[in-house]
Amino acid sequence: MDTSAIDHNSIVPLYRQLTDLLRDQIDSGELGDGERMPSEAQFGDTFHVSRITVRQALAELEREGRITRVPGKGTFASSAPQPLTALTRLSSFSEDAASAGLTPGYRVLAIGEAAIDPEAQTALQHSRPIALTIERILLANGRPVGMHRSLLPDWVVAQIEPDALSPATLAQASLYRTITEAGIALHRAVETLRPARVDATRAAALGLAGDDLVLLIQRTVFDHDDRPLVHELDTYVPDAYTYRIELFRT
Repeated sequence: MDTSAIDHNSIVPLYRQLTDLLRDQIDSGELGDGERMPSEAQFGDTFHVSRITVRQALAELEREGRITRVPGKGTFASSAPQPLTALTRLSSFSEDAASAGLTPGYRVLAIGEAAIDPEAQTALQHSRPIALTIERILLANGRPVGMHRSLLPDWVVAQIEPDALSPATLAQASLYRTITEAGIALHRAVETLRPARVDATRAAALGLAGDDLVLLIQRTVFDHDDRPLVHELDTYVPDAYTYRIELFRT
């Protein structure tokens, strides 16, 4: 194990350096899938870092799904989860997950009418300052990889069967499919992407630390008549979701 990779004079926190080193060793296969890892004390002695530093690094790797802790037995390396890829076509989370060979799932946090900010109201072309709001944790093979906050205008809600917007249904169903099954065709979307520090609410829901970076995506989906169908604020764990964009020169 390369102990020289930890630079005690670097401005990068020691736990971050250790996290990156162990992640690379797991991803490269140097630490094989299911291989038992050294104890916290052994890591501390090897890299000349404190037990607290080791615990922070292992906690980060556990959140990422790269290690598994078994009480009484130890800590074991796990192969890195395959990242989801959002293609250039307008697709749902469940479609992206399935295309990556992962099993999509949802954990419903809240469904109901809630106040929306002026920006969202403008995006939805909505006459009221409240809209149906759906908040869900996105799961890939049971691992939290993101969080969606979806706002629907009144006319879209009116065309969807109430049962289709129940917590039980939305714990399993794609919202895009729900809208499509109501006879509304999705045509295009406009979205913006930016990195951001995760807030306390999303950090707790996604198992992240308060200073972690996430990918924020704001998306508005339109029908063929350019009517807004849904306005979303999507938060993704950065190592679990990547974007591929194809550019053409005409």
